[in-house]
Amino acid sequence: MSFDFDLTRFAKDMGLELDTVVRKTALDAHTRISKKTPKDTGRAQANWNVGAGAIDYTTTENTTIQRPTLKKGDGEKPVYITNNLPYIQALENGSSEN
Repeated sequence: MSFDFDLTRFAKDMGLELDTVVRKTALDAHTRISKKTPKDTGRAQANWNVGAGAIDYTTTENTTIQRPTLKKGDGEKPVYITNNLPYIQALENGSSEN
């Protein structure tokens, strides 16, 4: 069974559109990932991006988490949650070294 299949079945069982379930799931995952990212300045938390149909490669100097949006129909595309800071992999592996 795949994650895609599980979401499709869940949407059908709940009487919801798959697009709505995918968008809500992605946005909830973004929030949880952002908040669980270790915080010093907050920049690593604020650089988690959500892209529909393509990866969002942007970075920001912001230190406050911004809630992304996905418009109707975006849930029909692959949704990517990414962080493109050069030190994010080290941070995710437990190091604060760049």
